[in-house]
Amino acid sequence: MKNIIVYILAIATLSSCEKVIPFTGEVTQPKLVVNSLFDAENSWNVHISQSLSVIDTGNLSIVENASVLIKDNQDNIIETLLYDSMGRYSGSAFPQLGQNYRIEVSAPGFNSVSSENNLPSPITISNVDTSTTYINSEQRFEMSVTINDPSGISNYYLISVHAGGWFEEEFWNGNSWSIDTVFYDFTVPILVDDPTFENYGSNRWENKGIFTDITFDGQTKTIDIAIDSESVEAKPTDLDFFEVRIYNITQAAYLYNKSYDLYMNASGNPFAQPVQVYSNIDGGFGLFAGSQLNVFSIL
Repeated sequence: MKNIIVYILAIATLSSCEKVIPFTGEVTQPKLVVNSLFDAENSWNVHISQSLSVIDTGNLSIVENASVLIKDNQDNIIETLLYDSMGRYSGSAFPQLGQNYRIEVSAPGFNSVSSENNLPSPITISNVDTSTTYINSEQRFEMSVTINDPSGISNYYLISVHAGGWFEEEFWNGNSWSIDTVFYDFTVPILVDDPTFENYGSNRWENKGIFTDITFDGQTKTIDIAIDSESVEAKPTDLDFFEVRIYNITQAAYLYNKSYDLYMNASGNPFAQPVQVYSNIDGGFGLFAGSQLNVFSIL
């Protein structure tokens, strides 16, 4: 039997001083939370859950009985998504370049929500140079990734490195140990000390780097990143894939990622200003945004 391990990143709660302030605000009803980062290579896939009140200590719950419509800019229904599992709704149609899309979601007990977005321009990875270096006996894979930026429009980018493969692991089945095959798909932290990154810093490691073309519109741009070999969790020869992914994302996805990073940096800091994660869902929370993906295999 093959099992697929899915990792879910939990957002840490904010810390504060010990002074207790009674909550006197309005206890609002839960709202629909819609999340979909769509692209031209995959059919529609949307995750629907519900929000929690600020005084609710329960877990986020998925919504299994929602109506999820994808419409074009003429308000024509392109597809009604069907419930799959674990809060995910999927379809068979593929997003198309040049089309503005609208999502409308409703469910019993919730106010209806909606959002609009589109696919950004495709990008091209023209070259990737790789090398191996040692810093204080630590092995690093260094990469210089060159992209061709579409001209005349604002472009927003996200770069990350991913690896994965099938591995044998021991499991306790209740009576004895057995060996099963498990697929791991994980994000590899990258060094973001290139000033091009908006989240750059000296010796700073992140799961992604985000940047814009404000200083190189329509030009060829080379971005430098590095990977700590110990973070790969397996020998490259044992992996099924090991790749650099560059996304051209819409402004909505860029603002979400930027605000999420600020939120995480403020978490646990009692002196930091509160940060609200960006949402473009009218009447609810979440993100509905397009992206264009370009992949370069390191293996």
